[in-house]
Amino acid sequence: MDTITRQDRITLKNLKVADFASEETLCFTATVMFDGRPIAEARNDGHGGSTFVRALQGQAALLAQAEEFAKSLPPASLDVEREDDEPLLIDMTLDFLVDQLADAMHAERKLRTAFNRDIGNKVLFIKDGRLLFLKGIKLKAIAERAAYFAKLRSRQDQPIVILAELPANEAFAIWKQHVLGDKPR
Repeated sequence: MDTITRQDRITLKNLKVADFASEETLCFTATVMFDGRPIAEARNDGHGGSTFVRALQGQAALLAQAEEFAKSLPPASLDVEREDDEPLLIDMTLDFLVDQLADAMHAERKLRTAFNRDIGNKVLFIKDGRLLFLKGIKLKAIAERAAYFAKLRSRQDQPIVILAELPANEAFAIWKQHVLGDKPR
């Protein structure tokens, strides 16, 4: 999951997004975690307003610590068109960080959904640095996958990597790299 600011002390749990209600910002609710403990509920109504972060009962002190931690993070640099070449810097706050985390988690979920749809329906493979698939062949319909994959390999003039043979997280990382054009990190 990529966010503007890399840190692991503040995370979100139980993220629920209402895409249909998201207009100018992401409409969501989530539990804010600080050092692994639930400290607050966050929500944004999706109309371009602020994200509201409300402390859970008895967690106001931890919420204050989380707010201080967020403020101590470096400013976020946004890539936006400006007349000068200076990047737009935004001071980090807890509500801004929560927005970034929610956006990143939601984008990751959407990517996972697309990957799961692709990996379940297509024979995906990497050949010559490109992500390819076999038209008209559904992965779910192949009874003897090992034999089918061996035959597929024998017909290729170059080695191939078949994503269905890899562990799910590894296959997802490779698929994501090719679909988004990302370089491995």
